[in-house]
Order: sequence, then C-alpha cells, then structure tokens
Amino acid sequence: MHAERVIIDSDAPRPPFKFSDADEAFLDEIQRAAFAFFWNEADERTGLVPDRTSSDVVSVAGVGFELSALPIGVERGWITRDQGERRARLVLSSLLSQPTNRKAGLFFHFLNPHDASPKRVGTELVVSTIDSAILMAGAITAGQYFGGEVAALGDRLVADADWAFFADHDHPEGEGFLTLGWKPVSDDDPTGKGEILPYFWLDSGDEHRLATFMAVCSPDPDHRLDPAVYYRLRRMLGWHKGEVVWFPYSGALFTAFFAHCWIDYAHLGVDNPSAWGVEQRARVDWWENSRRMVNLHRDKAIANPLHLPTLGSDAWGLSACDGPDGYVVGGLFPEPLEMIGAVPDRDFSTYRAQDHWGGGVIPPYTAASSIIFEPGLSLRAMRHYRSLKAADGSPLVWWDPEKGGYGFVDSFRGGDEPWRAADTVAIDEGPMLLLIENARSGLIWKLFSADPVVRAGLGRLGLDGG
Repeated sequence: MHAERVIIDSDAPRPPFKFSDADEAFLDEIQRAAFAFFWNEADERTGLVPDRTSSDVVSVAGVGFELSALPIGVERGWITRDQGERRARLVLSSLLSQPTNRKAGLFFHFLNPHDASPKRVGTELVVSTIDSAILMAGAITAGQYFGGEVAALGDRLVADADWAFFADHDHPEGEGFLTLGWKPVSDDDPTGKGEILPYFWLDSGDEHRLATFMAVCSPDPDHRLDPAVYYRLRRMLGWHKGEVVWFPYSGALFTAFFAHCWIDYAHLGVDNPSAWGVEQRARVDWWENSRRMVNLHRDKAIANPLHLPTLGSDAWGLSACDGPDGYVVGGLFPEPLEMIGAVPDRDFSTYRAQDHWGGGVIPPYTAASSIIFEPGLSLRAMRHYRSLKAADGSPLVWWDPEKGGYGFVDSFRGGDEPWRAADTVAIDEGPMLLLIENARSGLIWKLFSADPVVRAGLGRLGLDGG
C-alpha cells in the first residue's frame, strides 16, 4: 500500500554542517550582502522592507523574512542587539497599528510602506494565507530572539490569526483545506464584505505545508485547523533515482525549500499520515524528499536537453524569478508513478506537468538555498556564479555591496548575449539568507521550534518525538 511507503535515506549528512574557514568566510560575504538589503531598504517610518529594490510596495512575506533576518544580523555582528530589537518592534507595531491591513487576523499580500495600509497591485487586492504564514513565522522567530515587547507583539499577531475563517468546510476533497486568500468587495472597505478565493492548498508543496502548519499551530482552538488537514494534503508520487513526493502544478525549486526556512524537517524524521486516519499518503522525511528534488534539478540541468547556454553542473535550480520579459517560473518534474488504489483528485492530482526551462534563466538563490540539502554542490554553484564575468570584465552575477549592491543578482542568463535582473527581491534574498544560516548554525530552526505555539503544533502533528 502506498501509505506504507517511506521516503528516507538516513546516510545523507544532516545540517548544521562543518565548513572550512574559507567556506565560512565566503558564506559570510553572501549572507552579509543579503542582510544589507533587509536592513538598508526598509522604510524609516514603519521599518517595512519593500518587495524589491525598484518597488514602492511591501510584501508581507518579505517582512517575514526581514523579521527572521534580524537575529542573524545580531549574531553575525552586523548590527547591535538594540538595533535589531528596535527594528523588530517598529515593524510589528506598524503592522498592528493599522487595522485595515488584515481580515480575520491574516494580512493583505501587499501594503503601503509608509503606513502599512493595504495596497492594490495591478488586479490584486487580496489577503494571502501563505504570505501571512511567512510573516507570522518571522514574527515568531524575532519574538523568540528578542523577547520582551517584540515577543508580546508577535504573540498578539499570531494569536489574532483566525485560520478557520479561511478554511473551506465544504470542499469535495475533504473538510478544512485552506484557501489561498480572500478578497474584499470594495477597495474602500477592505475589511468589510468579501469572499474567499476558490483555490485551495491541496498538495504537499512547501507553501501548502507551511500555511497549513501555521494554521495547526494557532494558540486559539477556535482559530486553528485540525492536524489531519496537514496530512490530507495530497502526496503525489514520482521517481528520480528514488521515490519522491512532488507538486504537479509547479516544478520551481523554491517549492522544495520555503518551509525549511523555519521548520526543522532535517531532524523531525518520518511522519505518519495513517495515524490521523489518512490513507494513501506515503510516509515522508521532508528533508530527504527535498534533497532528492535538488538533485533532480541539478541532474536535469546537466542533461540540458534544449542546449541552453546557462545550465550545467554548477548552474542549476529553476524557479520563480525575474526574467528578460518579466516574471518567469521555470520548473522541473520527476516521472509520475502509478498510485495503485489511490483515488484521483483526492489522493493525487490528475494534472500532467511538463518541464518548463524558463529560457535558461537561473536565480542564484535556489542553489544557495539548497545548501541545507547538498552543501558541497551548493557551494560549487555559488562560487561558479561569483566567478562569472560580463563582457567588460565586471562580475556578471554579483553586485558589490561596497558599491550599493546586495550580492547575487536575482537571476541571470548566460550565452552570447548575457542578461541579468536589475532588482533585488525580498522573497528570494530571504530564503537564501535564512537557509545558509541554518546550514551553518541552525539558528532560525532553534528559535522557531523553541516557541510554545510551535511546540504545541508539532505535538498535535505528532512531530515532537513524543
């Protein structure tokens, strides 16, 4: 039975890792450049970091990464503890003092930087469950580190989130799945009448698990989701040098590591959906599952069937990023496995994905973030990116922080006419910064998992070792 399958390989070394002095210095340089973005670009009035360097809009997910970055900055000696605490307090108080920026305790995806009010971007004015989850993970991390008023503000933000409001209790595939978001009827009354979006977190990608995990962690029983919902998320099986669970609607590599920024899957072991009455779900060690997805991306980059100029053994990891013609989401997939006895749409998606090579555009943050799974391969890729030169001999993929840059560019493409992105993007810099730190010290994992709300959620999910 597929429910009894176990995806694990206990022989692979687990983070934190021991790095050489040269590697430590190299990683310090990369992290410090990424941290500088979150520190330097924030609005002076609210402390909120912009979505990207060219933008006048804030993504609350970017703010979640900003809050998580502050303990790293203090521990690495780039700012003082007092500076970090003051920034965290300003960010959280700015968010909580603006009543129009959230519905049922969850936040609009985009905010104005000067007053934290909701902001329409194009056609979107939406309360986002995943972006709110990332924000709350950051609030928990900062609260655990700084304590005091920062912890009190973070606790309030987390406790106010009514995840049950965003759950669909009539979904045909099972009660309780989270919607992706909620939208108001009128921009003039953003917290008034509205409706949840008819799209739901149904699968086991990292965004799905992180949002659902945060909903299970709610300290208010009336606000939280049943832990069985986490295990009902579909686990579609595929094959690439071993079995792997994969998300069929996006092969972007970030869908294999976003949740790992906070949840220490490297040490939680194999889960057991059947203990919650959920059958036809493989038992999974999510750290090992993601390690396999990282190697899938690298193997396919080496094979490079379209002969794209950028890809190779040290340039891999297609994902969401900026491209020459706008936003691009490259993605690669395993070979689907037949799931005998499983029910289509309930246990697995019937959608059949195809590899999308994104024109060979590579975001450096993907290989860098993969350091928690494959440290040697990640370091090789980062050093390769750092060595690339433009036609004039200047670095192609690295913008010198001494000259106002923030290290690795968001994305690039090689070839006869090389291209690189102009912006630094918060939700790409963030995981790179956090996951390198987890690979070096485990700091973010330690802070997040020490929070009583998180500990209780892990207990409800049977992931606390008890």
